[in-house]
Amino acid sequence: MGLFSRKPKIDLAEAQKNKEKMRQLFNAAVADGDSYQILYASTGSTWKESGVLSDTRVYQFISLVFGYRESDFKLVAVPVNTQLTESSEPLEIQISEVKTIRYRKKETTLEMDFTERGRSSMYFSFSDVEQNSHSFVDNVSQEEERQAIMVFLEKYKAKL
Repeated sequence: MGLFSRKPKIDLAEAQKNKEKMRQLFNAAVADGDSYQILYASTGSTWKESGVLSDTRVYQFISLVFGYRESDFKLVAVPVNTQLTESSEPLEIQISEVKTIRYRKKETTLEMDFTERGRSSMYFSFSDVEQNSHSFVDNVSQEEERQAIMVFLEKYKAKL
């Protein structure tokens, strides 16, 4: 840890409640949801917006409940709102669609390249999130979940 690094301030009781909310949302959106391991993820996109005075880069962040199942190596990402009260249609990823994956441990980010999808690549970040976050779900603590997905991703990578 460097001089300026710090751990996020997380209310662990709220973090546990958020895990329960994520499980409920995931199970409501995905058939056999309990057969998946889940964790909080975020992804995003950027685009350039031209204006009268200047051009700016716009960032959009999306909160997800990311699920993975070892029995068939299926991945599912369920978009959720930051209050964990609503979800959208799940994005299912079959192993046959995936060309390559890379997990960057330091950034806690999974990068995926696809063979036949609308987007050629995607990323998912599995970071902890502190209180009073404005773009993400508040109070996310998931060190154990990150360790578990790293083990799974090694097996996943071997299947590609």
